[in-house]
Amino acid sequence: MKILENKFSQLTADPIFILGAARSGTTWVFDIFNAHPKVAGVFESWLFTKDNGVGSLFTHAHWPPKASGLGRFLEREQVLGLTQEMAQRMMSQAIEPQHQFMVEKSPSHLYAIPLIEEIFPQARFIHVLRDGRDVCVSVRAATRSWMPDWERTFGKSMAASAKSWHDAVRRASNEGKRLGDRFLEMRYEELRTEPIPNYKKMFDFCGIPYDDAILQDIFNKTDFDMNFKGGEEKFRRGGRIGDWQTHFSLTDAYKFDKEAGHLLLDKGYAEDANWWWQFWKQKLKGAG
Repeated sequence: MKILENKFSQLTADPIFILGAARSGTTWVFDIFNAHPKVAGVFESWLFTKDNGVGSLFTHAHWPPKASGLGRFLEREQVLGLTQEMAQRMMSQAIEPQHQFMVEKSPSHLYAIPLIEEIFPQARFIHVLRDGRDVCVSVRAATRSWMPDWERTFGKSMAASAKSWHDAVRRASNEGKRLGDRFLEMRYEELRTEPIPNYKKMFDFCGIPYDDAILQDIFNKTDFDMNFKGGEEKFRRGGRIGDWQTHFSLTDAYKFDKEAGHLLLDKGYAEDANWWWQFWKQKLKGAG
């Protein structure tokens, strides 16, 4: 059996984690980083989550020590050290000789930030924020095509999708206040309309060097209009801003507003609390 080499000494900083609500554009942001020649990319490892990763080792089932669980015969710091070594060896498989930085993208790592901090104390986090209404349209399209499993969870209804977006964005906002200068919130819409300045913003935040040639190459490889042909059944539907206005019914707008309307206002995606009713009046006016 091949022993996995730990190459983390090659990196100049702890990993950068890209996270956010599902269908917010986290994959696209990962692609932007992964196109940089000095960045190693780890795509959706789910490594630190409670459901699919090592997060379950640090739950109340084990700590504080009880009659059963790891706490009976190990100290928490020992498990943390072993987890760090395992994570580094596993993630090292993405590292090539030219790499000096690492980016990991798993949206649900948003809920594992405290554990990630214990393992990588200087880790940085990028939260990708997108208009929740467009997120819900994208979630429903995915549920009908390539991700039917979401039908059982946050894709089963407009209310469920809106609540999922609300909870993720609220969690990110709270974590951002605590993390300070190790947290960056990037708006999907700004990345779409002004890509190069926002590449610079992200790379500067991470300390990743670049020049005009690198930025242009990344744009050529990842720009939506140049590289992705949209379609309702595809993973990338086209990334349209404001797509919800085409797909929302009055009921959709009302249900979204009930679950997440106040957060839409807080984040500047709506200017009026009655946005949903005004949207429908405009739609009826246009139809007439």
